[in-house]
Amino acid sequence: MALVDSHAHLDHVDDLEGVLARAKDAGVSKIVTIGTSVESSKRAIEIAQQYSTNDLQIFATCGLHPKDAASDVHQNLLHYDNVLESIVLSSDKIVAIGECGLDYYLGSGGQGLGTSENDKKFQGELFGGQIELAAELNLPLVVHCRNGWGEIFDLISNIKNQRSKTRGVFHSWTGDWDAAKKAFDLGFYISFSGIVTFKNASEIQEVAKKAPIDRILVETDSPFLTPEPHRRVINEPANVKIIAQFIAQLRNQPFDKIAEATTRNAESIFRIKSM
Repeated sequence: MALVDSHAHLDHVDDLEGVLARAKDAGVSKIVTIGTSVESSKRAIEIAQQYSTNDLQIFATCGLHPKDAASDVHQNLLHYDNVLESIVLSSDKIVAIGECGLDYYLGSGGQGLGTSENDKKFQGELFGGQIELAAELNLPLVVHCRNGWGEIFDLISNIKNQRSKTRGVFHSWTGDWDAAKKAFDLGFYISFSGIVTFKNASEIQEVAKKAPIDRILVETDSPFLTPEPHRRVINEPANVKIIAQFIAQLRNQPFDKIAEATTRNAESIFRIKSM
């Protein structure tokens, strides 16, 4: 049964050919490689163009993650919105805007934005611009949220009221069931990463059990967030099978049913079809 890794960072991979070969062996048929900055978005397109095959299709996203937002972005939001749009329009491999969103976990010593009120305001403006761009281009969003659920739902709701085409997926889901219901009410999907397999992830596991099967995706977020029982090694797209198997066990459903549903959902939200 074919699987889709709906969120991977292939630009962080050294042995890319080996990683992709192992993904194919694990039954992965599609990978979405994620842009988090101007440079990584361009690299995502290059990877998708160079390495996509009939057996393993690779697609790309284009976006500005708050953690990767440099100081010059802070001063030139409109310029960077235009840059993102030009990157998206340069390739038919782009299937979404993102990874973008809100990250309030960053401390003053962390890379990227902090959590001061000014920084939060900028994160909101940066994310809002990308929501608008996604709606304008009729593309889904790949949303990152850490410690900002109320604010992120408000931002999406406010723009969705004006831009009915706003849609997307919350990647690497870490919210509780109440947050998940709000995401579903907005018409969004949620995607589970290796975090769902962690021993301290009971809240996320509850969501994985209860979520409508037509609203869930699976991802690795590789090379990060390696699932149990392999957390001490670097993550890669082949491990999306472990995540799908774990969710199948949680839900007491056949693996093939989860694989089929998550693949169909990924193909639907990203509007990707087999060659």
